[in-house]
Amino acid sequence: MNNQVKLPNPLKISPLLQKIQWVIDPVSFMQNAVQQYHDIFTAEVIGFGETVVFVKHPQAIKEIFTNDRKKLLFVGKVNRIFEPLAGEYSLLMLNGERHKRRRKLTIPCFHGDRMRAYGSLISNLTEQVFSQLPLNQPFLARTAMQEISLQIILQAIFGLHKGAHYDEIKRLVGLLLDLFSSPFTSSFLFFPFLQKY
Repeated sequence: MNNQVKLPNPLKISPLLQKIQWVIDPVSFMQNAVQQYHDIFTAEVIGFGETVVFVKHPQAIKEIFTNDRKKLLFVGKVNRIFEPLAGEYSLLMLNGERHKRRRKLTIPCFHGDRMRAYGSLISNLTEQVFSQLPLNQPFLARTAMQEISLQIILQAIFGLHKGAHYDEIKRLVGLLLDLFSSPFTSSFLFFPFLQKY
């Protein structure tokens, strides 16, 4: 008896070609895949041989986010693409009881007054960045969004504010974010052999 699950609408191009297309131009990759299979398709784009099912249908997405956790499990090994950035003991990488225990510790950070404070901080930081943009002139949205993201990471996540330590961490996190500004430099996430050092 075959216990393998049949995954929906696998893309017809080779896994290596899928990975290359995903790294070089992910938007075109997704547009082409959605033209072939409108609501759901299966691709191999992560780089570790895991298969990913992409879902676009609203009912399916609702089912995923409101499911009985016993039916759908999110396991850390699927997130291995993030291991070079997050580390092997990050919440993203953990499974089972270890994941559940660690997740329980983070829950208070995402409720009530804490979330309202984050919302207020994010709104204020966004206004500050946008107030510094040139009027009636083009600007790079990526640069503005990266600045907002950096400020949120430093202040909301690390609890850092202006000063030498803040400036140094900002510089280092900026370098990390810049690593993903081109398909060539970000490809190390998708191809494990490029992660050897």
